[in-house]
Amino acid sequence: LELDSTRFHADRSLTGQPNANRSFMLTQISRPFLAPEGFITPRVQWHASQYQFDSALANGARSASRALPTFSVDSGLVFERDARFFGRAFMQTLEPRAFYTYTPYRDQHLLPVYDTAANDFNFATIYTENAFGGNDRLADNNLLTLGVTTRLLDPNTGAEAVRFGVAQRLRFTDQNVTLPGGTPVSDRLSDMLFGAGINWTPQWSFDSTVQYNPK
Repeated sequence: LELDSTRFHADRSLTGQPNANRSFMLTQISRPFLAPEGFITPRVQWHASQYQFDSALANGARSASRALPTFSVDSGLVFERDARFFGRAFMQTLEPRAFYTYTPYRDQHLLPVYDTAANDFNFATIYTENAFGGNDRLADNNLLTLGVTTRLLDPNTGAEAVRFGVAQRLRFTDQNVTLPGGTPVSDRLSDMLFGAGINWTPQWSFDSTVQYNPK
């Protein structure tokens, strides 16, 4: 259970938004089922926000509220084998992962944006429920993320020497919730992410991500 209450104050001539008090509540419950060969984690969330404005919005309202549920399931498998590359022994893994999330649509275009921005598109955010960071927007999502990672691990210490990964989102319905000035997301397939990380020696490491848009 997460509770937050914030007072937002700024010059309206600069921001175009009224000052406000915003209270936010996130209640969530999840049950990880873990095993050496994989995992599955269902999660249910309930988001609730209440705004109290010092002056009226464009529609004349002095207050606003929003409540939305989110359901998600994160799952993955882990395959392992002994391998040898460049004269070194490794434990090599193959780790397919599937992440599904659903949040229904609620019209939020009249709500101000105080502390919210779009998340960067990367390997950390592609497996999360919300496309935005902050509490003023909750993206309506019905999407499935599929990815696979392979790693080379030191068999004695478990330290990661090499990692390669690829992931992509499949969107079943349009994402209609946007930030001001944004357009709905209608692409059924997201850009593809390719990542590589190399820690061949303790002194040097290399990490890179390539985002590929087939259009």
